[in-house]
Amino acid sequence: MTADLLQTLASDYFRQLSRRFPVMCAGDEFHAFPRALAANEFLDRMEQLSPEEIEESIAVLKEFQRQFDAPLYPEEGFEESLDRQLLSAGIAGILLELESSESWRHDPSLYLKIAFVGLDHALTKPCDDSSQVAWRTLARLDKIPSLLRRGAENLRLVPRTHHRAALLMVRDCREYLSELAGIAWFESPSRYSGALQEVRTSLEDFEKALNDLAPCEDDRICAPKLETVLAHRFLWDRSIEEVREIGELEWEDSLNELERLRREINPGQSWQEIYHSYLPPEVRSVEVFTLYEREMGRLFSFFTRHGLGESLSESLPLIRETPRYLRSLRGSGSFAAALGADPREKDFFYLTTRPLARQSAESRESLVARLHREYAFLAAHETVPGHFLLDSVRRKIPNPIRRQMESPLFYEGWATYAERLLGDYGYVQGPMDCLVHARRRLWRAARCRIDVGLATGSLGKGEAVALLVRTGISAEDAARQVRRFQLSPGYQLCYTLGCHEILRLRSAHGNRLGLNRFHREILEGGQLPFGIIDQRLEKIGTFQEEPGRRNSR
Repeated sequence: MTADLLQTLASDYFRQLSRRFPVMCAGDEFHAFPRALAANEFLDRMEQLSPEEIEESIAVLKEFQRQFDAPLYPEEGFEESLDRQLLSAGIAGILLELESSESWRHDPSLYLKIAFVGLDHALTKPCDDSSQVAWRTLARLDKIPSLLRRGAENLRLVPRTHHRAALLMVRDCREYLSELAGIAWFESPSRYSGALQEVRTSLEDFEKALNDLAPCEDDRICAPKLETVLAHRFLWDRSIEEVREIGELEWEDSLNELERLRREINPGQSWQEIYHSYLPPEVRSVEVFTLYEREMGRLFSFFTRHGLGESLSESLPLIRETPRYLRSLRGSGSFAAALGADPREKDFFYLTTRPLARQSAESRESLVARLHREYAFLAAHETVPGHFLLDSVRRKIPNPIRRQMESPLFYEGWATYAERLLGDYGYVQGPMDCLVHARRRLWRAARCRIDVGLATGSLGKGEAVALLVRTGISAEDAARQVRRFQLSPGYQLCYTLGCHEILRLRSAHGNRLGLNRFHREILEGGQLPFGIIDQRLEKIGTFQEEPGRRNSR
C-alpha cells in the first residue's frame, strides 16, 4: 500500500468514524476512539446507538481493518507499515468495545457521557459566531431524549459497578442542567428552556429505568480478556504474567524506597504517618487553584529551559473545577485536551475540590490535603512535562494519522514517567518530595496489580481495597477508587507498565542519543507501541550517529 493511498484511506476512515460517532471521536472520555479532527464538522450530531446502526458500523470497521491489514506492496516503507499497524490496532480497540464487550448493552453511563460531553462540546467548541453555538447546542439538546430512551431499551445485564456509577452520574448531570439554565445569550430563550426541560424529563425517565433494572454481579459480564486488550489494542507482544511481575516489582521497589526514606526522615514513625503529617510550607496560605496555576507556570519555565517545553507555543491549560457531570468519572486531578490546533479551543486542567455525594468530612479533608501535599507531581503529570506537553506535541505531528491516534499505554505511561523527571532534572530534591513521589509510585503499582488481579480473578474486591489502603488511602476512598477502576478494565495498568517501558527504552538508547533527543524522538514519533519505538530508535541511531562521535547528554 503506497503512502498516498494509505493517507487517503485513513482520511476516509477518520471521517466516517466521526460521522457515526461524533461525540466519542471528539472527547477524551472514550479511550477506544481516536481524536479524529473531522468530529468538529459534526457538532450538531450525536450518536443514537441503535442495534442496527452498531451492526452496520461494525461491518464498516471490519472492512477498513481488512484494507489496513492488506499485504504490503514492495514500495511501502517502514513508517507506512507502522501507520497501518496503528490504524488496525485502533479499530481492534473499537471492536472490543462495540462487539466483544458490548458496552452499549451493559454500561448506562456510556449514554450519559455521550449526552453531556456532547452538550458541553456544542456549547464550548470554537466557532465564528454565537448563533452557530446556539444552533448546534439546540440540535444536540433535541437529540438527548432519544439517545437516553435508546439506552434504556438497549441495556441488558447491567453490572452493579456500572449501575451505581450511572445513578451517581444522573445526579451530577441534573445539577449540570441547573447550571446551564442560567445561560441567557440565546436569541430564543423559550426554545432553549423548553429543550432543557425535555432533557430533564428524559433524564428522570432514564433514572427510573435504571432503578427498575435489577443489577447483576460484575462477573456475569464477559469482558474481553486482558490478554486480548494488551495484544490487539496496545500491541503489547509479551504475556500478562510479565505485566503482573512488573507491577509486583514496582510495588516492592516503591516500598523499599519508602522504608529507606522513613529511616532518613524520622525512624520513630511509619512512612504513612510521615506522609499524612506533611504539608509543604509554601502551600499553607495559598488557595488550591492559585497553587496549581503557579506550579504549572514554574514547571513550564523549568522544563522549557531544560529542552522539554520547546514545542509549547500554545497557552497553558486553564485550571477549572471538574465539571459536575464528570465528577463521578474523574479523579481529583485530570487533563482535558483540545481536539485540534485552533488557538481558540482551550486545554483544561480539572481539579475536584467540592465534596462528592455521600463523601464524609474525613474523606473530603483527605482529598484537599492530598491536593496540597502532591501538588508538584500532580501538576507535572497533568501538564508539563506530562499530558499537556504530550498532547501539544501530538497535535503538531506532520503525519495526519499519528496526529489523531492515541494509545492509553503510551499516554498514561508518559505522564507517570513525567513525574520521575522532576527528580531526574533536579526540580525536586528533598527527602520529603522523594517520599511523596514514592507513595505515588506505590499507588500506581497497586492499580496495576488490581487491574490484573480483578481481570484474571486472582484478586477480590476486598483484597483490592486493602491493597489501596496500604498506599495510605482511607478505606472509603479506596472503595470508591476500586469502583471507578472497574469501569475501565485494562486501563489502570497503563501507568506503571507504560512508565516501565519508557524507562527500558531510555536505558537502551538514552546515553547514546542524549536525554533531550531521546525524549524528542519518542514524542514526535507518535504514540506507538513500545516494541516499534525500540526499532525506530535503533534506526535513528544507526543512520545519524557518526563513527567516533557521541551525543552529549
